[in-house]
Amino acid sequence: MLRDKFREFSRDTSSIGQERVDGVNGLADALIAAGHSENATVAEWKDGLNEAWADLLELIDTRSQMLAASYELHRFYHDARETLAQVQHKQKQLPDEVGRDLNTAEAMQRMHTTYEHDIQALSAQVRQVQEDAARLEKAYAGEKAADIRRHEQAVSEAWAELRGSSQGRRQLLLDTVDKFRFLRAVRDLVLWMDGVRLQIEGQERPR
Repeated sequence: MLRDKFREFSRDTSSIGQERVDGVNGLADALIAAGHSENATVAEWKDGLNEAWADLLELIDTRSQMLAASYELHRFYHDARETLAQVQHKQKQLPDEVGRDLNTAEAMQRMHTTYEHDIQALSAQVRQVQEDAARLEKAYAGEKAADIRRHEQAVSEAWAELRGSSQGRRQLLLDTVDKFRFLRAVRDLVLWMDGVRLQIEGQERPR
């Protein structure tokens, strides 16, 4: 990766360069201390060398910061696209069927509880995308900031839709289970009343 290669290059260059600059500075100081006839020239060259070295270190640092910022931005785009794809995939997995009877409706309810646990695991990824977007938007302006905001909004909107769909299905399954339980209670009561009626009708009539 470019960022890692440059980090290694920066570390090696700074280390080797500092050692060489220190060596030349040591020679210059020795010449000046010995009262060399070209003391002024030596001091001037020493100052020029140190200024050039400081400029190079600043350039390396600036380049490192640019690469780090670029890497962070590209990682954000990657994470946002991946999170969006996972949220949309979970949305497609949401079934429409609610069950034909109490047993199947209760089975669907249990399956949906598992599904809700699965999508809850995505909430941390969504939150990370939102936090990264908020931080990166402050570092960029114009079209780049707008693009960061678009990626974040796409993830947030898809997540809100998924949560809404999941909550809606949970309520639908609750209502369906309640309906089947009610119908079962009605059927059991009707059967009981039919049994009582048969008992009454089967008894000997009074003379």
